[in-house]
Amino acid sequence: MNRENKLDKKWQLKIICLVLAIVLWFVIINEQNPISEGTYTVPVAVENLDSQYITSNVPKTIYVRLSGPRNTIINVGPSDIKAYVDMSNAQEGKMDVPIHLELPAGTELKKQSMTTAEIMVDVYTVQEFPLTTHLIGKLGEWVSISTMKLVPDKVVISGARRLIKTVDKAVVDIPVDQRSDDFSVMAQIHLVSADGSRVEGLELTPWQSNVKVTVSRNAVSKNVPVNVTTYGDVAHGYTLKSITADPAKVTVQGDADVVNGMTKIDLLPVPIEGLDKNKEWKVFVPSTDGIVVEPNLVEVKVTITSDT
Repeated sequence: MNRENKLDKKWQLKIICLVLAIVLWFVIINEQNPISEGTYTVPVAVENLDSQYITSNVPKTIYVRLSGPRNTIINVGPSDIKAYVDMSNAQEGKMDVPIHLELPAGTELKKQSMTTAEIMVDVYTVQEFPLTTHLIGKLGEWVSISTMKLVPDKVVISGARRLIKTVDKAVVDIPVDQRSDDFSVMAQIHLVSADGSRVEGLELTPWQSNVKVTVSRNAVSKNVPVNVTTYGDVAHGYTLKSITADPAKVTVQGDADVVNGMTKIDLLPVPIEGLDKNKEWKVFVPSTDGIVVEPNLVEVKVTITSDT
């Protein structure tokens, strides 16, 4: 019995020593390679998007915090972490989409700054628009514009169909202030909606036009009233009460034969389709037949009343 007790005690001691050795090993390892954390700025990719669609409002980056052994964490960089949205089920309109992560081996996610994103999905559209000239400034005395040649005279607009639908015209601003001789200029093209506001977020090809202007010296100027036109009908149950332009008259300068025959100047039509409240527009005065108009921007106010 004594011998058996001694054997049992030896085995117990060996087991205790083994357990202590394992615990000591973990302590040493943890001291040498403790659990650490790292924070990373990770770009968000768009995957599996059909070529007919484009996306906007996709977050450029998210912040990710990982934990893991120090030796692993110090070797992890943003390029080792993948963040993406899966757009395989994309449909036109707004979509709430989860942001997926793929993490390096041996790490654990502690925090993710964004887990979902509200993404706008649009149908990719291409459309061609003719260029509309917009003369800015005042020509020298007795000077008028004989001809204007634009190369190119059209622009191709591409991007979200939702935005392209808001484009009313593609405009080239031509500075003519105190010009008295023929000139040429590379003029930037920009897009405007029917209410005169700029439309951003679309790609233009090309983004500028070469404008060659020929002037003559038989110009006259005079004041003419502004004529406001509309298209469409106001909403059912409402009546168009008044349309006013401020200023009501503008000064036109150009070729004597053209200016002398002018009794008014027509603004580009403003849309009132479905309108159920008062609205204001800033409308460009069109530069037809080389006429320079001062001012070249008119504020149009539409007032409506309810039939009830």
